[in-house]
Amino acid sequence: MNILAVTTSYSFELTLICMIAASLYFLLERYKLSDKYKRVSTLAFLTVALAIIEYLGMRDFFDVQNLNSKDVNFPTEYRYLTWVISTPLMLYTFFVLSGFNNIYKKTAIITLLLNFTMIIAGFFSEISFSRNLASFDFTLIMFAIGFSAWLGIVYIYNFVLPSYLSKVKSSEQKYLQSCLGSLAKIVTFSWLIYPIGLVISFYDPSLETSLMRELIYNLGDLFNKIGFVVICYFCAIKLSKLRN
Repeated sequence: MNILAVTTSYSFELTLICMIAASLYFLLERYKLSDKYKRVSTLAFLTVALAIIEYLGMRDFFDVQNLNSKDVNFPTEYRYLTWVISTPLMLYTFFVLSGFNNIYKKTAIITLLLNFTMIIAGFFSEISFSRNLASFDFTLIMFAIGFSAWLGIVYIYNFVLPSYLSKVKSSEQKYLQSCLGSLAKIVTFSWLIYPIGLVISFYDPSLETSLMRELIYNLGDLFNKIGFVVICYFCAIKLSKLRN
């Protein structure tokens, strides 16, 4: 029995269970939010619930028997479909929380377009390499495009949005700044594990490396996806209390 395969399988189940628990929490605890911030709970729920649907579709791929087979099949298409649906909702949650979706619509649109570019380019990079559909040069070009789009999102969350927050002159500012600081760290550091996992598989396409990549993706979804919206949700609770 391959211990790495078992660990990867269990990490998938752990992430799925935590997503189900988080989605229920956002619904059951929605009453704690004022009307202004109930959309934050809605977006947090949708971010996780839509990912759950795709994770249920990937469940057979993470069966220990499949992961232990010589012809193991990985759910690359499902994985990226999950990301292209859930990550825009996740990133947009802070815009709704801060009200920047109404004030800085252009920035919100640019952020979502960068996210879409990052996911699509990443998909073509990974699928072209793993399925030998194109040259390695094409793989690297797609990776570079996706990586550049990610850097754009990092710039927005570390520099653009903080500059907008500096103009907020209300008691809400300190809570939003604390929230944004945590979100910026997630986008900058936690998201970095995805391209690292992909690059490693470029130069070591062994089964063990592929399993490690999927393990990284599972744990990345657990901490990044759920963590991002949880931070926004608890910030919304604090802001709601200011209005009571």
